[in-house]
Amino acid sequence: MDKIWTIGSILQWTQQYFTQKGIDSPRLDAEILLSHVLQKERIYLYAHYDEPLMPPELAAYRELIKKRANRLSVAHILGVKNFMGLDFTVNKDVLIPRPETELLVEQVMSIQAAETPLRILDIGTGSGAIVLSLLHYLPQAAAVAVDISEKALHIAQGNAEALGLTERVEWIQSDLLGAVPDQTFDWIVSNPPYLTRDDMAVLQPEVQYDPKQALYGGPDGLEFYRRIASAAWPYMKADGHCAVEIGAGQAPAVSSIFADTGQYTLVQVCKDYGNIERVIIFRRKE
Repeated sequence: MDKIWTIGSILQWTQQYFTQKGIDSPRLDAEILLSHVLQKERIYLYAHYDEPLMPPELAAYRELIKKRANRLSVAHILGVKNFMGLDFTVNKDVLIPRPETELLVEQVMSIQAAETPLRILDIGTGSGAIVLSLLHYLPQAAAVAVDISEKALHIAQGNAEALGLTERVEWIQSDLLGAVPDQTFDWIVSNPPYLTRDDMAVLQPEVQYDPKQALYGGPDGLEFYRRIASAAWPYMKADGHCAVEIGAGQAPAVSSIFADTGQYTLVQVCKDYGNIERVIIFRRKE
């Protein structure tokens, strides 16, 4: 890169390079990474296309390009992921929050009045993205969040502190509900591991950097739904709800798993923006 590189020319080159590497969103990723190096908003790039980059900026950007070309996700590279309009610290110890998971949060918020006091239990909290988003937008809520990973809980606790939510959430290291004391909740929420054995064999390169225990749901991908359906009922208030994210095509099986216990009523199956059934909501049956 001996020639003078402007913002416009380096973005064009990077977009072409990322495209050759099979990256899904080459232009967006190029812009996000360059914005990070320049410590500017993305809109700045559009207004300063002809601005030349300084050698230290080029060197820093080159290192980020190498990482992304090796299929490390932008979130992993920058150590932060936006979810529900909030920034969450992330690393290889937690599942990177996906945009489709925002649907789970949105559905809870559409059912639950913001001014109503409530208690939430988040199973497999990871970065804390789901539970902390709910606490942020439901100011009368308090929560318990569990994860089997001590490292994940450390990340989630840091996110709670950054968002000013520490006093409203209790963190418990637990394999699902095994270590959760007897109590009841208005909502139990979870984005459990749901990839099948076949899914794990064909993971996108970026997903391979996520912790495997946050992805693999057993040979058929349904192991954790069976365990949640079996264990959740005693922790739900009489009119309590359980909302779970599911993988594509899993809605009939997950619905049957909960129905077969005789303890839940199906409330709704919600499709994401890709028209894929993504979230199922159940109500406790007396």
